[in-house]
Amino acid sequence: MKVVVVDDEAPARDELVYLLKQHGGLQVVGEAEDAPSAMQVLRRERPDAVFLDISMPGGDGLEVARQLARQAHPPLVVFATAYDRHALEAFEVNAVDYLLKPFSEQRVAETIDKLRRLVKQRKADAHPLQNKIAVSNEDLITLLDPADIIFAGRRGREVFVKTYDQEFKVNYTLQGLEQRLDAEFFFRPHHGFLVNVNKIEKIEPAFQGYQLVMKDNTASRVPVSRSGMKEMKRLLGI
Repeated sequence: MKVVVVDDEAPARDELVYLLKQHGGLQVVGEAEDAPSAMQVLRRERPDAVFLDISMPGGDGLEVARQLARQAHPPLVVFATAYDRHALEAFEVNAVDYLLKPFSEQRVAETIDKLRRLVKQRKADAHPLQNKIAVSNEDLITLLDPADIIFAGRRGREVFVKTYDQEFKVNYTLQGLEQRLDAEFFFRPHHGFLVNVNKIEKIEPAFQGYQLVMKDNTASRVPVSRSGMKEMKRLLGI
């Protein structure tokens, strides 16, 4: 999930960015300190969500939200402000949440959970068929929910998908499968594997590195390359 943070006060902006970066799968792709620069960043980055202060130079956050509402695919708006007197106006411009300063870790976490659900629903509504993966087991073809995928791997020329207790063949390459799955939840820890970050049980040392213990019925082990370890740390916020 990509987000932008807009606040004219650098300490408040830095604090919120820090709290957001503690959550895996979330990227702060831009920051701004006033309304005009906020619109520039939002047009350039096209984030999933924006955290907006209300009182800012060059126009307030409410006006920014009104401009965004006129777009075909606007980001979700969360107001992050020191004052509660604008709450009613905020929800009149379809804000999904209203955070009061000083920010608490728990309150920010609740907002992120809400944003994740809404972003996921938006994507499902926009691409309902792409939200299913066609897999086969002998002559039976199943439409699999991506959330049920523990990991995928390559075995010779074949690509397989592992759920909790079953293994299926797919007709995609591993790269093609990766393109169909949400990058917020799936990543490549190794060139031969693709894993669901929500299905990692633990990370344990292995020969010359680490491996992932997955939450399937056999506690499958998936190797992690050096580049995969870097990406995994970013996603998990570790």
